[in-house]
Amino acid sequence: MMNRRIGFTGLCGVLLVVAVAYNSSTGRLNGQAERLTTGGRVSVLDFGAVGDGKTDDRAAIQAAIDSGDEIHFPEVRSFYRVVGSLQIGGSDQAGGKRLIGHRPCRGGGAFQGKPALIHGDGSAPLLVATGTTQQNRAIELVGLSAFNPGQSVLDLMSGVDALVENCFLRSMKNTDATVRLRESYNVTIRESAIFCSGGGFAVTAYQQCNVFRIQNCRLGGGDAGGAAHIEQSANVLFESNVIELGTYGLVVSSGIRLDQPKAGNVDGAGVCHALRVVSNYFENVQHPLVIASAMNLEKNPGQAVFGAVIESNNVTTYGFDYPLLTIGRLQAASIRGNSFWRKAEGKAAAIYATLSRATPSHASGCVIDANHLTNGNGAFFAADHVSLEGVPFLDKLNADNQLTSPMP
Repeated sequence: MMNRRIGFTGLCGVLLVVAVAYNSSTGRLNGQAERLTTGGRVSVLDFGAVGDGKTDDRAAIQAAIDSGDEIHFPEVRSFYRVVGSLQIGGSDQAGGKRLIGHRPCRGGGAFQGKPALIHGDGSAPLLVATGTTQQNRAIELVGLSAFNPGQSVLDLMSGVDALVENCFLRSMKNTDATVRLRESYNVTIRESAIFCSGGGFAVTAYQQCNVFRIQNCRLGGGDAGGAAHIEQSANVLFESNVIELGTYGLVVSSGIRLDQPKAGNVDGAGVCHALRVVSNYFENVQHPLVIASAMNLEKNPGQAVFGAVIESNNVTTYGFDYPLLTIGRLQAASIRGNSFWRKAEGKAAAIYATLSRATPSHASGCVIDANHLTNGNGAFFAADHVSLEGVPFLDKLNADNQLTSPMP
């Protein structure tokens, strides 16, 4: 009789455990379904992404992006392969998308020598947000490593309050840009490594990218490209970045793609207002800083920059004999406290001023003071050998700006 009671009690216990397990499992599934329907935190693995480097995970990742507002990319054995584009904004999105990668970025690459976590196939921009500012609000990439050959990694149009933080983004054989911004407001790129090879720039921002910040980043454009190109934007901050090697560093209001001078004007080229370039490190860049100058190409005059602070930068061209700072239609600027390191025995000027011949204009109202100059035999400040209003251009520059000789 006792044994029967124990057997019956044991059977009830087993049934109770099964019921609890079933309810727990059902609760987890219901909770996951609730998250998917309410737009919360989701994982791309929950939607069928594999991450084996072979399977096309585009549809699964897109489903996760469409369903959630915080989309996680867990660490996988290989990487997530994407054929085509992922829409992170636009007509079918409501904004507020936050993409989070779980393969940390260290030292300009993915952690422990692993490849980028997301690989595009190069047939189109990888992460795309086009539409209105209402559709593209608060788009964020955090801790994400991504690679896309021949096309942009991020193509953001009309973004508002966007953030790229602690990311590793790279493109090869690309004549445009790895990060491509247009008509976007309050965008911050910080503590990230962004590279482009093939003639393009790591970052381009055209057509009113106002209140735009690039801070504490490593940027590179390869042998034929550049770090950043900015046109027709206001309140731009370029601070504490490292730019190593390459043809161009920071280009602002040039009016043309300097890597493709025969191509003519870029879309959205134009005047910039309130530019701050402070505490950056340029090492062995052929043309480190080009501000409001089209490098004197007559049919493509540089656009104006009104109100600029270029201070406390370390600018070097050890292997090149070119000016470290080229300026054109720069109005009301402070160029102070920079350390200019030229090529040993180089003959190029440290600062070179160009004249816009199409609409005669030049740098004016600028204070160039308290700078340091090392190496080279060329002048500290030089200009085109032309006349303006019957006056030698250099004399006109000296009269319209406050220039102090550098400290040796």
